[in-house]
Amino acid sequence: MPARIVEAVVVNYNAGGYLERAVDSLKNEGVERVWIVDNASSDGSSSFAETAGEWVSVVNPGKNLGYGRGSNAGFEKTNSRYVIISNPDIEVLPGAVATLIRELEEDRDCALVGPRILNSDGSIYPSVRYFPSLVDAAGHAVFGQVFPTNPFTKRYKMLGADHAASFDADWVSGAFFLVRSDVFRKIGGFSDEFFMYMEDVFLCRTIREHGYTIRFCGNAVVRHEQGLTTASMPVRMVLAHHKSLWTYAKLTKNAWRRLELVPIGIGILLRLFISLILERLSRKAKKPDNK
Repeated sequence: MPARIVEAVVVNYNAGGYLERAVDSLKNEGVERVWIVDNASSDGSSSFAETAGEWVSVVNPGKNLGYGRGSNAGFEKTNSRYVIISNPDIEVLPGAVATLIRELEEDRDCALVGPRILNSDGSIYPSVRYFPSLVDAAGHAVFGQVFPTNPFTKRYKMLGADHAASFDADWVSGAFFLVRSDVFRKIGGFSDEFFMYMEDVFLCRTIREHGYTIRFCGNAVVRHEQGLTTASMPVRMVLAHHKSLWTYAKLTKNAWRRLELVPIGIGILLRLFISLILERLSRKAKKPDNK
């Protein structure tokens, strides 16, 4: 039998002071042990754990494993009925962990539950989404970054959903979720095929294929400081994102549906082109005027 009810795995990469805030908020919510997987950070953000006590430990893989493989490394250290997988730049609001645990205990068919996630300004981050159709995926890829309220993106991101409610979902964000340990172990955790991005989508898809459900719980709330890693390495993260999109497509298209990889690949390349242009324009706009 597991020794604990709930532990947490926090994957860290140069999160600065946000990491300690995240860990403190987990402790305040009754999480019995926190495992920080430090993906070769250079800012010393995990050093506070040396004096934090036995309830927090650091796993040092010696290199950057990425988010999914880093989470797997931390999960191997846990011994609890439920495990939280979390970004380092979150803050768990009061009652969230207990609410998520209750969701899993009341429904044995549900294996993973995600909370409502708020951006730092209090706006809602679309952390619950559909598996998009080919048409919606293409439309979101082409128009999502320049026309974010287009109908394809609205459907995919479920922008019209009631984010204060609870309901079964296709997938929820990997930024923060609670999962049954036995199910996570049964499916082998996150796929090693992904370094960063899309690993959460593929995880939820795999869990559903094993006969379990995924749930979104709007009554549990987590605040998230978006994009710390992306901001530090924007071009690299853009490339990693699009590589993961292609990896996901290849892993989920079988038999005759592999023919869909042609339009999907074209859409991903077009989206990459748009992303790189927008990133360059963003950097140019932030560059000081030396005139």
